[in-house]
Amino acid sequence: MKQAFGLIELLFWGAVAFLIASHANDIVVWGLTALYSDPSKAPAVVLSNLAYISPVFPLALGLIAIARIKLDGARVNDIVGFSAQRLPGDILLGAAAGAVSLFVSIASMRIASQYLPMPPFHLMPPSLHVYFATIGAIIPGFCEELYFRGLMFRSGRALSKALVLVLTAAAFSLWHIGSPAYLPHTFMLGLIFGAIVWRVGRIMPAIIAHCCANAGIGILLLNGFVIAPAA
Repeated sequence: MKQAFGLIELLFWGAVAFLIASHANDIVVWGLTALYSDPSKAPAVVLSNLAYISPVFPLALGLIAIARIKLDGARVNDIVGFSAQRLPGDILLGAAAGAVSLFVSIASMRIASQYLPMPPFHLMPPSLHVYFATIGAIIPGFCEELYFRGLMFRSGRALSKALVLVLTAAAFSLWHIGSPAYLPHTFMLGLIFGAIVWRVGRIMPAIIAHCCANAGIGILLLNGFVIAPAA
């Protein structure tokens, strides 16, 4: 019975993330409608800078995770596992995993771009790449790990670790449904980050790895790196 409830809750949180991701555009339109009564009446400066609000969605996941963890009577830092003594080792492990994840992401996106539409990185201004290498890397890195490898791992603690690893990786991949070309590499990254958490029992190294991978993409793009060369 405990395993059944654990599986149901794990799948529920995966569905919540998917619903948020798949309705992200609708949520943005709703917000613009609430503010301006008609999205088309929003100032041009607002419409041209909508990409900067993207961390709001992982932030929502982070807040959900914190609320659920606290409702369970647990402490968030028990799951994060931040410790001054362990931090140097967590940074080394996270940085190494982040470098591997960056390589996996680029290789996967190059292959996926031959079959699926790729976000127009070449049209993005340098300021946006800077943003995604900083704030846009840190907020998703922390909040998504807290949700997928924190909350969801905790929800499935009565299940086999291998099953939880695969299901959370799949949920993490579907969280990126808005960019289909991201689906393959985010599943693989979900496995990498999940394996780290499985091994060390805390999500701090996975947070660092996630942030490093995200920031690495932003830094490469800022320096003119082409992820998917035009055919």
